Amino acid sequence: MAWNSTILSIFLIFICIEMVLMAKKSRNTRGCLAELKCGDKSENLSIAVQGLPGLVGAPGLTGLPGPMGPRGLTGPPGRDGFAERPPSFYAELRRLFSTNNTDSVLRPWSLSETVNAPDVSNYFSQEDGIFTVPIDGLYHFFLTISVSKAKASVSIARNGERVRTVWIESVATASNETLAWGWASGSVDCLLNCRTGDQISAVASYRPNENFNSHVYGYSYSTFSGYMLNNA
Repeated sequence: MAWNSTILSIFLIFICIEMVLMAKKSRNTRGCLAELKCGDKSENLSIAVQGLPGLVGAPGLTGLPGPMGPRGLTGPPGRDGFAERPPSFYAELRRLFSTNNTDSVLRPWSLSETVNAPDVSNYFSQEDGIFTVPIDGLYHFFLTISVSKAKASVSIARNGERVRTVWIESVATASNETLAWGWASGSVDCLLNCRTGDQISAVASYRPNENFNSHVYGYSYSTFSGYMLNNA
């Protein structure tokens, strides 16, 4: 009976308890403080409450730029300006050239460093006057010939076979007599579908039936050039 009386007394005490919850924002946590009050006595209890996330605030002002960082390492040197240039050449005849009772390839030539790619000597021989095609493609070749007090017949040839010919004459004759002489120049060009290894050259003609030898004026007055238009 004594045990039952004790339980009943405790139950009656709890019935008399007046609970007042006072939500107070904690300084250090996102919890609430609850106050348990029974008569004149009260106790503060700490109760952690996880609320719903609030709305996202407006973006703040852009901050000032930070200090400049240290200078980076120096990069590798760039490629030269001819790196993506297709095969090409521009040559000037170095001196006066004359055939000697036979057809002959015009030579020697000079290659200007200012207008040619650094690797031009890999496929154009200055001494032999031959352009060796480095890659299959469509090529454009151009030849200008000058003569002084003479005449000449010069052709653009592929593998020794004439493709285009230019005839230049600066001497006027009649009845085997020279009436006048002077200066003359002429040009010829052609498009050729070439294969790797084809040899392109300028060939001066000798005409035995006319006892005619070509005489070509050099010293940059006669030029030979070519470049690839596109890959075949």
